[in-house]
Amino acid sequence: MGTFKITYQVTVQQGEQIDQKVEGMCLEQTTELPRGVLNAGIEEKAVGKPVGREQLGEEQYRVVISWPIADVGDDISQFLNILYGNISLQPGIRILNGEWSKLYKIVFEGPSYGIDGIRNKYDISSRPLSSTALKPLGSSPSELADLCYRFALGGIDIIKDDHGLANQEFAPFEERVEACVSAIKQAAQKNGRRSYYYPNITAFASESVERYKKAAQMGADGVLICPHITGLETMHRLARLEVDLPIIAHPAFSGGLTTHETQGLSPGFLYGQLWRALGADFVIYPNKGGRFTFTTEECKAINRAARDEESPFKKSLPMPAGGIKMQNVERWIQEYGQDTAFLIGGNLYEHADGIQAASEQFCQKISQN
Repeated sequence: MGTFKITYQVTVQQGEQIDQKVEGMCLEQTTELPRGVLNAGIEEKAVGKPVGREQLGEEQYRVVISWPIADVGDDISQFLNILYGNISLQPGIRILNGEWSKLYKIVFEGPSYGIDGIRNKYDISSRPLSSTALKPLGSSPSELADLCYRFALGGIDIIKDDHGLANQEFAPFEERVEACVSAIKQAAQKNGRRSYYYPNITAFASESVERYKKAAQMGADGVLICPHITGLETMHRLARLEVDLPIIAHPAFSGGLTTHETQGLSPGFLYGQLWRALGADFVIYPNKGGRFTFTTEECKAINRAARDEESPFKKSLPMPAGGIKMQNVERWIQEYGQDTAFLIGGNLYEHADGIQAASEQFCQKISQN
């Protein structure tokens, strides 16, 4: 079946040697036994092999390890285990990059739509997309639908649920979806322009699948999911169903994986590469300058990974969020390019002239760039 490569940033701790640390990674992630007790057949068949190393600093290295695909089979959960199972408990190991061509269609199939599919589906050819979120938590279905209607009148492309809206008593899932789908249609009848509604289906795996199917039956245009809450494989399963709705992936519950400089997964790998492999058509990430901590270069790395032409998967649409201001939209379009969906929430709600006027202004900025 061959092998696939993963690139790690390895930071040597006090008392460690790089050769021994890498050797430990290769064994820990596979046989979990000392090399001396392995027979030659097992060693050749199952143990990872270091195939590249570059020193980045006095105690830091970029290390490439080749893993046997046979260790993974066709199992996403086992891929994650090989990727960062036991070594996630050891300090100084961060994942930077993956080789996906060897895993394509064996383990992962990627987005069902991707950028080109979304553009074709919505007939949006050569500009960024606009997006916003319905909130706050505690609103009723009718209140959320009214917001949805006003955002749609203002021309927003993608109107999604806030990730906190689930199936609470104040806004039950089916009532909320029915009300918002109706609001989208009413707005389109009035202004002649279609917006697209994505309800949040985040729940445990089986319930997420049922909500996905229900959303399609009720006329929703796509769905929002938090893959680190539902389980990563759930998103891949949804992207493979015959019921075919685009998927927005939300980063809730993933921050501990990406915010440490020497540990976890780089943002580009997690949000741009792994989520893309798992089927995300849109990848939400916290933009520079908002409520969170990513740098501009980390954000650009996510964009590059999501849209990398050399990846075997359809391209995902980056969706920077988390505090983007209306006055900065032109700047971020220049930084990130046309194949981006810009998500503005709170700043539209704060607009002195109301949500429809704010949405019109936002869309005007999008259409002019």
